[in-house]
Amino acid sequence: MKNSTDIHLSSAQQQCLSALLDTILPASEDGTMPSAGEMNFLVYLDEQAKDFMPAIVLVLDQLDENFTDAPLPARVARLEDMAKADKRAFNRLLLKIYDCYYQDDRVLMQIGALPGPPFPRGNVVEPGDLSLLDAVVARGHGYRR
Repeated sequence: MKNSTDIHLSSAQQQCLSALLDTILPASEDGTMPSAGEMNFLVYLDEQAKDFMPAIVLVLDQLDENFTDAPLPARVARLEDMAKADKRAFNRLLLKIYDCYYQDDRVLMQIGALPGPPFPRGNVVEPGDLSLLDAVVARGHGYRR
């Protein structure tokens, strides 16, 4: 199997990937929510899921050159066929796309979440203050008896 750094998508594959992403998560009609194709999915894969790159190439190899220019209903039907043929692989693809999409600051702000890490945002933890663990200690031993 090739490393993700060994795999470079052709221009046609990149266009097909963009159409695939836009089919799965299209932009909202009012323009407030971006499409998944607007995310930099390849950068996401390179930074967070390098091992998934060969799977993307396999998916793109299953789509013909007409996929990119097909109307949305035809692209949706094609992806539904792919999902039926290999549900597990398709679900892995969806999870990667959703993970990339919902890390984007624009998306987070539109759904009412603050971008960036959720902690500490106003939570002050005194260094060395173990009193926060009192509730855990009070529970007693669990499965390690």
